[in-house]
Amino acid sequence: MNVLVLMKQTFDTEEKIAIQGGRIVEDGVNFVINPYDEYAVEEAIRIKENAGGEVTVLTVGPARAESALRTALAMGADKAVHIETDESFDEYATAKIIAAAVRSQSFDLIFAGNMAVDSGSGQVAIRVAEELGIPHVAAAVKFTLEGRKAVVERDVEGDIEVVEVGLPVLVTAQQGLNDPRYPSLPGIMKAKEKTAGDDPDRGSGPFPG
Repeated sequence: MNVLVLMKQTFDTEEKIAIQGGRIVEDGVNFVINPYDEYAVEEAIRIKENAGGEVTVLTVGPARAESALRTALAMGADKAVHIETDESFDEYATAKIIAAAVRSQSFDLIFAGNMAVDSGSGQVAIRVAEELGIPHVAAAVKFTLEGRKAVVERDVEGDIEVVEVGLPVLVTAQQGLNDPRYPSLPGIMKAKEKTAGDDPDRGSGPFPG
């Protein structure tokens, strides 16, 4: 099972954020994996543990976002792709960039967080699915694989809707899908040893598995 996780690095939700000139002042701010994306990473790793395969995490962002990728590697992901840029793109452009980077790859599943806590738009992942021409299911609170079919329970304003869909599919993770694990010490040490390789089609390229 080949699984891709779309991630974003965001500021810690417990941080006191200062705004100057309409932008967040990053000096001294702690940045983490977007909390909803942690559920996505965890679900992908659980699928790998149960069904075998490989987990790749991908993010678009500045150099500091590498730390979020290394955290995901320490949790159990196998590879990481960093499309490094200091520019700030809207959801449309970000989805275009991601789709262009992964279109030539073969993934059975793509996971992402239901939304990013800094923007709250919840658009990038489903736009990526549209760009790739695959189905998507949002706000998953339970995910089950049955061969080449996924059964997804999704939160619908306090109620539950059950969706059955064939693979490949993109699913966004809602709070309650799982309990994300902490990175293990061996995982942290392995993640520190990984360096970015050269891949002109993917910005700074993948971290070797």
